[in-house]
Amino acid sequence: MKPKLFPYGSFILLFVVFFGEMNAQQDNDSLTTDRLYKAHEFQSERMAEIKWTPDGTAYTWLEESKEYSGAYDVMLYEMKTGERSVYIRAERLIPRTMDNPLKIEDYSWSPDKDKLLIFNNSERVWRYNTRGDYWVFDLETYELYQLGKNLPASSLMFAKFSPDGTRLGYVSGHNLYVEYLSSGKIKQLTHDGSENIINGTFDWAYEEEFSCRDGFRWSPDGKKIAYLNLLRFI
Repeated sequence: MKPKLFPYGSFILLFVVFFGEMNAQQDNDSLTTDRLYKAHEFQSERMAEIKWTPDGTAYTWLEESKEYSGAYDVMLYEMKTGERSVYIRAERLIPRTMDNPLKIEDYSWSPDKDKLLIFNNSERVWRYNTRGDYWVFDLETYELYQLGKNLPASSLMFAKFSPDGTRLGYVSGHNLYVEYLSSGKIKQLTHDGSENIINGTFDWAYEEEFSCRDGFRWSPDGKKIAYLNLLRFI
């Protein structure tokens, strides 16, 4: 008995029609990989990252400045009152030697919430932009202070306040430094940093396998710093 070919023929016909309709739709809408992945045309709007203040009574986030393109105002939301306000305007974040505000890429608060640590002008290390410049903004004096002025531009990594807020530790050129805010004095803690010896950070393998990048921590009393000393084989 001769087998019936009708079901298979129908399937092929439907497939051809369906495929043709897909091509026509793509041509009409011009849906391309560039539109999907380069132009970010279909990217959904994201919620601004919020950061709690050290005392836990409020949180802050960044909003685009209406006066300065590419700059941000720091917004504050008080939990007790529900009040929303501009905490630091972008115009306050203009260094004396510049005409425009710092473009904030990340920021953190000092333990007493009197100072804002700003990270900007970043460069990529392995997969993430973890090397850049750091600035301290004093909320009482409205002064901006750049960390590591004498070190190469965009070379500082993982700067963080000491527990008492008087100093900042950071890595530059695979060495650890501590900077005193009151005097501007910089103390270099390690001197053997090189392409083969890494202090205070991790190598690419640790980042890939364990998501480890920041390799130093202040002790709770601020008297010591624990850090990773890594021998790298190139």
